[in-house]
Amino acid sequence: MTTTLFEGGRVLTLDADGNDYQDGCVLVRDDRIDYVGPRDGLPAGPVDRTLDVGGKLVMPGLVNGHTHLSMVFGRTLGPEKRLMQWLDQQLPIIEAFDEEAMYVAQLLGCLENLKNGNTTLVENLVAPHPPGYTPEHAVLQAMRDAGVRATLAPGFLGRNFRPSYTESLDLQARRIIDLTHDWHGADNDRLRLATGPLLPWCMDEAMFRQTRALADDLGITLHMHGAETKEFHALIARHFGRDIRQVELLAETGCLGPDVQLAAVYDISPDEVRLLAESDTRVLLDPPTRLFWGTGFPPIHPFLEAGVTCGLATNGPAANCGQDLFESMKYACATAKTAKGDPDALDAARALRMATSEGALAIGREGQVGSLAPGLKADIITLDLHQPHLAPTLDVRAALVYSARGTDVRDVMVDGRLLIEDRRALFLDESALLEQAGRLARRCAREAGIALPG
Repeated sequence: MTTTLFEGGRVLTLDADGNDYQDGCVLVRDDRIDYVGPRDGLPAGPVDRTLDVGGKLVMPGLVNGHTHLSMVFGRTLGPEKRLMQWLDQQLPIIEAFDEEAMYVAQLLGCLENLKNGNTTLVENLVAPHPPGYTPEHAVLQAMRDAGVRATLAPGFLGRNFRPSYTESLDLQARRIIDLTHDWHGADNDRLRLATGPLLPWCMDEAMFRQTRALADDLGITLHMHGAETKEFHALIARHFGRDIRQVELLAETGCLGPDVQLAAVYDISPDEVRLLAESDTRVLLDPPTRLFWGTGFPPIHPFLEAGVTCGLATNGPAANCGQDLFESMKYACATAKTAKGDPDALDAARALRMATSEGALAIGREGQVGSLAPGLKADIITLDLHQPHLAPTLDVRAALVYSARGTDVRDVMVDGRLLIEDRRALFLDESALLEQAGRLARRCAREAGIALPG
């Protein structure tokens, strides 16, 4: 049994009671939180390791509800393109991956998430399946080695897409069954599997129903993009031969519910919002990407007003060029206010919950992570508050949402294991990884026929 004590800092629990301890401490026993509270209430007993966090804020790790770490090698390529044209540039790079490239891309993405304070993430894998290796195995091995809490959601593509990425549902189902049996709940439930179509027009109605049945049989969640741009509606109507919107299609095929996560939901009608609320479907919002692609201000307030559970996400590192969930919190508030014309449309306290406890609920990790409380998993981060852009910290919640950055994160613990200490990765040689990633990214771009800027 191993104990670690975070002592001497301010502890923001983000629990249901809003406990906030100016001179607090968090005692971790093995993989769980044993005590949270004022320092003078700490139970007596020996401690294996004490971390002096004086001048720092201790808080729960953030929950990144949707990303594409396999796209990290395409960071900064095509930021002025629309979504579909951007995909035409990104996908050939991943086609050039071998097992080493996939593993390194994923490991780099996990490291970036951890250094930004994202202790939990959902990786929506976009990758072909060449004969040389199985991408999912490289992804899960990278997640295991990084120590991050993660759900892998391989995206199904059954038709109307690049041939190298498209497979029959039988092949895809066989793979997800094997992966679920081998990996779902692995490493003390740190690693999980999900499934779902990557893009709606790449499935037909029967595929949607069969995917829902498969998820039910395996006891895993459905994770998919939803109503991402106005182009989606036109593409769905063309490929399904009728005027139907995506959420309506999902309702028709039984693919809504509390175990369903819809990412990037922006081109949505009031009736679709109602369907999401009535079915308790979860929504994952990534405002920086919407602004990056120029698709408009995401109408976040209709989801909030309808009572929809909302998490936050960064999207992939090639989509908005980063994995900073503090940025997503800030832009969520800014875009919600602008879209509604109301500065109270989304406040800092709710945005924080969306990045922590509500985000955990959105991806099925409730009661496990998202706040600091005895019995929960020890997923903990610290931030340095003694910086010009955070001083004076008169309202700590507002400071986290509107002023903090991922680079303010100093220490990161997942499952009771310290992974980042004073911004130094303890589980790998960061310099060596960055050099390897740069070399592999250039090789993959070259093989994909993409001319890199000078």
